[in-house]
Amino acid sequence: MRSGERGISLLVVLVALVIIGFAAIALLRSSDTGTLIIGNLGFQKTALAAGDAGTEAAIQWLMDNSGGAALFGDIAAAGYYSTTADNCDLTGAGTPANPADDVQWVGGDPGNACNMVATAVAPPGVAAGYTVRYVINRVCNAAGDPDSITAADGVTPMACSSQTGTGGEGSTRRGASYGNTPLVAGAQTYYRITTRVDGPRSTVRYAQALVVI
Repeated sequence: MRSGERGISLLVVLVALVIIGFAAIALLRSSDTGTLIIGNLGFQKTALAAGDAGTEAAIQWLMDNSGGAALFGDIAAAGYYSTTADNCDLTGAGTPANPADDVQWVGGDPGNACNMVATAVAPPGVAAGYTVRYVINRVCNAAGDPDSITAADGVTPMACSSQTGTGGEGSTRRGASYGNTPLVAGAQTYYRITTRVDGPRSTVRYAQALVVI
């Protein structure tokens, strides 16, 4: 009788050890998953901060080049384009099966249906291991003077999204679409800034801002 009881006790102990072992493995995996999630959130937060820094760098570039006719045409070397480029898939998510309309964020992107190349910048405060690139699009239908009746080709009616400088009152559009002359003199043009950040663990984050200069 005692021999049988000892056999049952051993079996119970073995079963308990197996259960404790499975619980320990589950706890370890849960801890690893939690650490991984926290790490990924940290990478995403850092990428977001880097994206903000890239946007600020783009705004500063616009401010530095806003005088005269500098922004009337494309400046591809600086990632600046004078039209909205509606044919471009800025993030690659709109038409994932068609890479030809992608912005050339990195060298491997074909982008031959878009012809927009991003420029890389190194804003202060960006953590090591993160690469920041941006493209700037002027919200206009064509290249040329936004206050002109026609675009740079002399034929296309010029239309740009803009706002006046008088207390927020004004039109969201100006140019030939509203008549033969601009609606308001001294209107400010809108620019769309799209920033991409690449970081550790294949982190990719996009940020977009609409500014008026």
